[in-house]
Amino acid sequence: MRRLEDWGRLGGIGIAVLAVTGVLLFLGPRLLGFAAGPEAEVITALKEAEHDGVSLTVPGSSVPLVSRKLQYARITVSVAPDGRSAEAFATLDFEGVLGATTVSTAGVEAVPFTRESGRWKPASSLAPRLVAVVAALEARRRALADGRPDALARLAGPGGDGGAGRTWEEMAPLTRRRLTAQAWYARLERDEATVTEHYRVEGDLPARPVDTRGERPLLLVREGDQFLFSPGLM
Repeated sequence: MRRLEDWGRLGGIGIAVLAVTGVLLFLGPRLLGFAAGPEAEVITALKEAEHDGVSLTVPGSSVPLVSRKLQYARITVSVAPDGRSAEAFATLDFEGVLGATTVSTAGVEAVPFTRESGRWKPASSLAPRLVAVVAALEARRRALADGRPDALARLAGPGGDGGAGRTWEEMAPLTRRRLTAQAWYARLERDEATVTEHYRVEGDLPARPVDTRGERPLLLVREGDQFLFSPGLM
């Protein structure tokens, strides 16, 4: 009987140890963050977001940008004096899709954070610069496909129409025009983004149908929270 009681105590201790271990595995990163300060908490929050299937809302797009790979590295954090907001700077390695368009990027990302209910959360998006670049690319694609040169001009940076006139001249003769972006491969820098676009243009000319595939370089420059095309859209 004594031996059975001893085994019972050992079993209870084992269950307790397993329970504590599980709690530590689940809360460990958060507890370390709390102990190390807000910078570590923000880094922990950013690293916890690294998983497939993250859905990022893109302004002006009917579909979200969905990740197949989302990874941050070389993270540094700047915390505001009031301790209620912060900004994480990191290199971002991203692969995903916007509808039928493949999106891949590497480079610099800056993620603003706010502190709410004792937790740090992204203020708008987990990848605001990437989202801004994709929003500009998608707006350009729609403007060309829909025949809106005025919308193209608004996407141009200071100092000209951003090539909107030349760009539209190439698309305007086509009837039943369709511009498909098959892939956007972007490199994000601090104040600009270089993009290689793989595209397909379909439509009809008076003498023949058109079905052209190719790739072109695009340059976007950051203006506040948005990106504009410079020096041209093609």
